[in-house]
Amino acid sequence: MTIHKAKGLEFDTVIVPGLDRGPGRSDPPLFLWKEMVGSGPPDKGGTGGLLLAPIKETGTDNDLAYKYLRDLDADAEDTESSRLLYVAATRAEKRLHLLACLPSDEHGGLKKPLTHSLLERAWPAAEEHFAPATEPTRVNEARRAPMPVTLKRLAPDIQLPKVPDAVRWTAPAEGRVEEDEIEFSWVGETARQIGTVVHRWLQRIAEDELRGWHEKRVDALRANFARELERRGVQRSQVSAAADLVAMALKNTLADERGRWVLGPHPQARSEHRVRMLADGRVSGLVIDRVFRDTEGHRWVVDFKTSRHEGADREAFLDRERERYMEQLENYGRAVEADRLGLLFPLLRGWREWER
Repeated sequence: MTIHKAKGLEFDTVIVPGLDRGPGRSDPPLFLWKEMVGSGPPDKGGTGGLLLAPIKETGTDNDLAYKYLRDLDADAEDTESSRLLYVAATRAEKRLHLLACLPSDEHGGLKKPLTHSLLERAWPAAEEHFAPATEPTRVNEARRAPMPVTLKRLAPDIQLPKVPDAVRWTAPAEGRVEEDEIEFSWVGETARQIGTVVHRWLQRIAEDELRGWHEKRVDALRANFARELERRGVQRSQVSAAADLVAMALKNTLADERGRWVLGPHPQARSEHRVRMLADGRVSGLVIDRVFRDTEGHRWVVDFKTSRHEGADREAFLDRERERYMEQLENYGRAVEADRLGLLFPLLRGWREWER
């Protein structure tokens, strides 16, 4: 997408190509003008008014007023380019890649970036990354040297080796594929994306060890939740309600004593912990929401479930959910040798635990 369109969004990785490209050329406009800000119109002793200049007549020298206004426009364009580069760079949460290519002159030295390009705005910081890796003269000599002829003809009676049999391989399931099939088989795509966003922010809270997290901060992040949901394909008509559910899940967890215990500081704590497990001759990839060791030495595996229940008998519903996910949690426990398993329900402020 364009940099303008990306404004207000965030991505793990941002790649900005073509920083060396200059702005498109256009014919000089027939007129240039600028409103001058002052204390009043010129006839009243002020400095306000309108400065207007026509394009120079063919065959004449540059008009100073016209050149002055062109310089003002160029300065404004440079300022806008700097702002655009800032916008592009600050969209990245983890990795930022800025790509540019500069030609060399006849002596092998690098040419300067094009005027008004994004690379020119970043040149004070970018120049050191364009230092030539070898002597320019040797590079040029190597380019001018003729390519050696290395083609050779095969013998007419050569026999090609037999092609080996094809090997068929199926990639193992990664991440929460199996979990998603269990948890979201009965709901729509919006519920799936709500769960994804809730998991992401619970991981962030756990990594911060609860420091600085409270209900007001969650409310202030509601617009971020909405943008994430919209980026993940949630329909605009559903974004507002979905963002409310994300905020409610996070606030419920922060307000719940058990939720704060799970997300708080622990020895050997991991969030979104990825492991590979060999079972029945098949390697599968697992992502465990929370792994830690408590003060008594027990190793816990806790999974977050964004299940909802609108009817009565909430406790019976949580018991059924425990039975539903028991096998999944047992697999997680075997993978990391945990002896305590738990299910946390952020939307219901519910909890179930058992020994493996």
